[in-house]
Amino acid sequence: MKSGPTASRVSRRSDTTAETNERVTPVLQRTNLEISNVETAMRSSRFGQWFSQHCRRIPWRDRMLALIVKVEGGQLYSTTLRAALLRWYDVEVGPYSYGSLLIPGNADRHTVIGAYVSIGPNVRRFGAAHPMSSLSLHPFWYNPALGVVPIGSDVPRTAISIGHDSWIGANVTILPGCRKIGVGAVIGAGSVVTKDVPDFTMVAGNPARTIGTRLTESERDALLDAKPWLLPPAEAARALISIRDKPRG
Repeated sequence: MKSGPTASRVSRRSDTTAETNERVTPVLQRTNLEISNVETAMRSSRFGQWFSQHCRRIPWRDRMLALIVKVEGGQLYSTTLRAALLRWYDVEVGPYSYGSLLIPGNADRHTVIGAYVSIGPNVRRFGAAHPMSSLSLHPFWYNPALGVVPIGSDVPRTAISIGHDSWIGANVTILPGCRKIGVGAVIGAGSVVTKDVPDFTMVAGNPARTIGTRLTESERDALLDAKPWLLPPAEAARALISIRDKPRG
């Protein structure tokens, strides 16, 4: 048995964890009750459906889209925003995700964003870089969209999958070397992400490096098994409560 100051610190830490869990569970339970009285379904409008299908090249398109998103309840709920991003920008976004990567043009094509993803302001995701081996770095000489070089001259453009329930802080830059941000991962504000981020891993810095892992192993396994991010909010809240209330071995 440990004794002295070390044992005292371990005891205090255990007590603090228990107290935190006791506080968190009632909050989740209250949230579950509140969610049951709130409309959380994804939302669309007739004009929004028409707009996303027919208005790719009209003046003031982005302003009109912003207005429709507002009418449909914002980024969290707007199905028109998701349809427009997929149709016009090849950016796929799951339900209840929000943030600056949902602003048209902030994420390069071949971007897939999961459900319940939180993204801070001024985040950019780049799927391509200027060709270092080229005599000139100007896009005239590699981007066919500019009309100087033929189709097939473009630089490689990578895809990325941003996992469910992850959190990307403000002013993060995601470079082409990052192909996957895991479920429940956290990227600290101002980071430059150059490689993949595993599930539940916390990274920060330039370049971003691992600074920790979220939750206990049993909690991570329970979340991956229950997949609450695939459920609507009321059901997800119940799943989270059951995981938090599960006895620990």
